[in-house]
Amino acid sequence: MPDRAPSPLDLLDEIGLHLLRELQRDARASFADLARQVGLTAPAVAERVRRLEATGLIQGYRAEVNRAALGLKMTAFVRLRTFPGRDPALELFLTDRREVLECHLVAGEDSYLLKVGATDVQHLDRLLTAMSKFGTTHSTMVLSTRIATRELEPFA
Repeated sequence: MPDRAPSPLDLLDEIGLHLLRELQRDARASFADLARQVGLTAPAVAERVRRLEATGLIQGYRAEVNRAALGLKMTAFVRLRTFPGRDPALELFLTDRREVLECHLVAGEDSYLLKVGATDVQHLDRLLTAMSKFGTTHSTMVLSTRIATRELEPFA
């Protein structure tokens, strides 16, 4: 019987989960630091992390940038219901707008859910006005964020 390829969840024993938690807290942690925390050698940790990456469980590492420090002091969520046939043009428009932080195609009455940044209310108004040629928008401004990101663990 041929060996099956390992599932990402196969790698999440106690040590694998511990590594995943630590990397979510600090993706810049060295293999030596991680090794001390989980009780393995640095080469063993490096191999485990490589396998977590190879299976797609870890998809990448990134810097968390302070948007306000770059001038985007406001965050808003925009629901957009596109006019018939306008999706391709909208997606091209959104690709060129640096204020668009996330764009999700959604099910339900709306077509898209966007997370946008703006320098101020006037900037947000200009962005919404520009989007209005593609469909109907409904926006909600974020007052404060209670949970920005959450460490993930298996739900199985």
